[in-house]
Amino acid sequence: MPVLKGGEKSGDDIDAAARGVDVEDVSVLRSDSGGSGDLSSEFDRELEEHTEVAGGVKLRQVEQVGPGTVLADRYQIEAALGEGGSGTVYRAWDRLLGDLVAVKILHAQRAREKSWIKRLAREVKVARAIGHPNVCRVFELGSSDGHWFVTMELATAGSLRDMLRAPVQGGGGGSARPLADRLRDIRELCAGLAAMHAVAITHRDVTPQNVLRMADGRLVLTDFGLAIESGDQTTVHGGTPAYMPPEAARGERSDLRSDVFQLGMIMHEVMTGVRPTWSSDGTQLKLEEPPSGASAVEEELARLVADCVIADPARRPPSAVAVAGRLAAAEVARPAPFVVRVAVRGRRFVRKHQRLMMVATGAALLAGIVRTVQVVSRPPLCRGAAQQLAGI
Repeated sequence: MPVLKGGEKSGDDIDAAARGVDVEDVSVLRSDSGGSGDLSSEFDRELEEHTEVAGGVKLRQVEQVGPGTVLADRYQIEAALGEGGSGTVYRAWDRLLGDLVAVKILHAQRAREKSWIKRLAREVKVARAIGHPNVCRVFELGSSDGHWFVTMELATAGSLRDMLRAPVQGGGGGSARPLADRLRDIRELCAGLAAMHAVAITHRDVTPQNVLRMADGRLVLTDFGLAIESGDQTTVHGGTPAYMPPEAARGERSDLRSDVFQLGMIMHEVMTGVRPTWSSDGTQLKLEEPPSGASAVEEELARLVADCVIADPARRPPSAVAVAGRLAAAEVARPAPFVVRVAVRGRRFVRKHQRLMMVATGAALLAGIVRTVQVVSRPPLCRGAAQQLAGI
């Protein structure tokens, strides 16, 4: 099967463009054999029964989902939150537990294909295997009247992509945010991906669109439909073209280092506000240099990004665990900015105002002498009381 190149458009891209979805945010699924990974044969049997129902008249009801629709007698749809190449995400009320959740429903045309339903099932399986605060919790896979869906925790503050595109006071987009905020986002993204890599799971579609911000401010990694476990022999390929590592674009098997490449691209975008682009010969990514006067941690982060996006996977950090370790080491080595800033400004002030400082020093010495005379001149009783209060 032809491999999607950077400038080509697949059926998913065309389908997304027709709905006004940005092509760079569309995750493309291609399969040479419709591989299912390691999902159980019991699930395969259940899937056969469900797809027989989905192939009938009820399938057409998927496109009629809207406010008021109730799935599985439990999830009441309130509003659409976003749409992608595979389905639509809604805010819904869980009538059983009395809480808001996000519900992703497969598009009608996707629900006809077992590979897409298995991809949905994989999201639940992967999320349950990790359990980390920076990995989105996915609760349930379900089918209701031909609607295939998963439920997950609700993100109320948009995606990392939204943040990167949002205007910031003073200009510069997301890169104009304080360094501490940008480092926190990178740290949390590294932590979530490292949690996946620690259990030998490769995400394969790490993009700003798949990083969501929760109400409490933390970032969570989501959309595990393309994730594979170590040793998984599935032949499913895919990802978002704009963030696809070279080996994936060539149709080669992805591993943890493929995620590291995508992580490096996002780190660069968070720090600079610019997504890296390929050189004219397609051999390396063009990266922004740290700004003049950049801090030591910014310079180290730029070196880390450069290592992550090397075209040859063998030369990249082996996993997000290693990336997180280097980031932590860079931050630990960073001098306390407040202390350094005060010391530098203090030296500059003294050099600029030497006469004023001499007068101030003399005044302080005179005040100290006067104070000493006052204490010595006190009556013995008062001086004794002062000494007692001082613990002498």
